[in-house]
Amino acid sequence: MDVLNGAVANVRRQIEFYPFTITVSLGVLLLLTLSLRPFQGNQQPPMLSETIPYVSNTLQYLTDMNTFLARAKKALAKRNIVGFRLGGKPFYFLTSPSNIQTFFRTSPAIGFETFILTAIANMMGATPNDIAKFANDKSGRQPSPAPGTAAKDARRYWFDMHTIMHKYLSTTHYSNALAKTYQRFFGRELDTYLSGQDHDGDGWTETRIIPLLKATMAKAAILSLQGEYIFEVVPDLLDRFWEYDEVLGTILYGPPKWLFPGVYAKAERFCGATARYHQAAAAKFDWNGPDMETDWEPVFGSRFWREFSRWMIECEFSPRTCGGFAGVTGIVGINANTVPMCTWAIMEMIRDRELLTRLRKEIDGVIVVEDGETRFDLQRLVNLPLLQSVYVEILRLRVSINVTREVVQPLEVEGHLLKPGSVLQAPTEISHYDEAVWGVEGHPAAEFWAERHVKYFDGTPVFAMRGRPTDFFPYGGGIAICPGRHFAKQEIMLTIAMLASKFEYEFVGWVDIVNGSPSDRPPINDPSYAGAAGVPPDRDMKVRVKRL
Repeated sequence: MDVLNGAVANVRRQIEFYPFTITVSLGVLLLLTLSLRPFQGNQQPPMLSETIPYVSNTLQYLTDMNTFLARAKKALAKRNIVGFRLGGKPFYFLTSPSNIQTFFRTSPAIGFETFILTAIANMMGATPNDIAKFANDKSGRQPSPAPGTAAKDARRYWFDMHTIMHKYLSTTHYSNALAKTYQRFFGRELDTYLSGQDHDGDGWTETRIIPLLKATMAKAAILSLQGEYIFEVVPDLLDRFWEYDEVLGTILYGPPKWLFPGVYAKAERFCGATARYHQAAAAKFDWNGPDMETDWEPVFGSRFWREFSRWMIECEFSPRTCGGFAGVTGIVGINANTVPMCTWAIMEMIRDRELLTRLRKEIDGVIVVEDGETRFDLQRLVNLPLLQSVYVEILRLRVSINVTREVVQPLEVEGHLLKPGSVLQAPTEISHYDEAVWGVEGHPAAEFWAERHVKYFDGTPVFAMRGRPTDFFPYGGGIAICPGRHFAKQEIMLTIAMLASKFEYEFVGWVDIVNGSPSDRPPINDPSYAGAAGVPPDRDMKVRVKRL
């Protein structure tokens, strides 16, 4: 899942505490209004209305994406494209299968590098020299460089990064290796976490789902991807990560440090620590030894992270840039979305006893014993019909991203000519909630239904996603699709399987996330995360847990 898409939700959360920033922003936007020519013309798509040109939509987009998407959804009920301006820059929301297909198709008219450069600069804190290496590489991600863009011996940063990520994250062998390692570490972290809780005489302990998964899932995923050594260098890494996660979107837009000193302090606390780790790991590891090609070792963890680290060193990236990649590509990219997805899945499973029973029965059929250790058969696990349906349903309802591309050459969409510099966005909240695609009598698209993607043939359940690929894109699409999507799927399914098969649960109640006080309602999608990829629940679940 792409952490760059929708990171503005964190901006919205920060704005609540910085009213002076809004005043400054309004002034900047009004200056932009005076300096920009109106964006209009018969060839342009219809635009969302706004009270103050260049200002109203921008502020709502940044501060209330939930309402903004609701307005856009109404407009898109009548057409497949609608425009708006953010600070004077033209943006367009797209929907419909044909437009989404065009959006994801490799085309010289559409690019996405600008947004990744912004993330490398602001979220990762890369040095200007390293940013320039990417900015000056116009050769693209395809095996053959774009005509006239690459010198004979020039390093192709975009292509190299793309190749390493997709080879060592997306191919079956390496994805399975990550998943097997995760299964081992997650089991260990679960035992450690729950054994540290108070238990009654019958073995029950009371806990909350969100802190349980934030501690166990996140650590197991980091151990699997980046090894154990990172926790030796940075023992409080998880605390630093979750602090950074809160301000990620603010950093993306690179606001003035004097306006957001606390935000930058959290960013430096995290990325500065991952930079220390990466520098120490690079010095400690034997780059010519046998561990270079193993699936997992303790210093760099996975083959992916070793290969990526070697590439960064060969590119002569600064320690700070390497640390930024270690933090954002490795830790944020793996955990920021899978943890909230699993949180929702576990909550649905616990509050629906019949669903838990059926999942257990299905999962029990793929438990195997290998080398005296009980494990799940990964290939069979990820193909279980009900488990797959739950997985798709959770991502359909709980992922909210505005997948983004930039128009780099004149582009025709729906009979409208879009100019270079325009920004295209495909909001999942519109496609994923389309009643005509996903709705079933008695089970509207906006509600979770575990069996929405299961069909029966002669009484045998078979997974069959109700929508088309152009209706469902939680990981983005095209050449920029999330390379870690296979491991993310395995991680989510393994987490559900392990928690379903190893423990018994008693629901205690819904509680406030911050203070744990009782809540009078179940959770909904946290509206402050609309457009921010994985959307967590706005309430926590308190349960009693006992090992089976």
